[in-house]
Amino acid sequence: MTGLVPLLKSAAHGLDKARRVTTWACALSPPAALLVFASLGLHVRLGLGHWPKPMWEDYTTAAYRAHELVFVGVCVFVIYAAGPLWLVFVALPGQRLRWKTLAWQLGACGLGWLLIYLGAKWDPAHFVGWFLD
Repeated sequence: MTGLVPLLKSAAHGLDKARRVTTWACALSPPAALLVFASLGLHVRLGLGHWPKPMWEDYTTAAYRAHELVFVGVCVFVIYAAGPLWLVFVALPGQRLRWKTLAWQLGACGLGWLLIYLGAKWDPAHFVGWFLD
């Protein structure tokens, strides 16, 4: 019976660590989406040799389609799953994080959304317009 208590404590520690990793993954998903989009832009820029012109050029390769699919998957997670999942993990009784950690996570998420907005608004290469075309 004494061997069961340390086993339960280690299992609880593993769940606590998994919860922290999950909440941080949800909080950092908007900056991750921005990073994947920037790498997609770099992919197209290197593939064409110049920035694409909206409504003028098309770029289609198997690698680009795979990269685009990864970007769409990350965006679906960011838009539809990250917020509700974060709220569920934060709201579970006995599973709450410290206020300082919650503030850092909200700040990271908010900064990610702000950078996405600013990147879309002030895109000097018009890649966002080309991508949405």
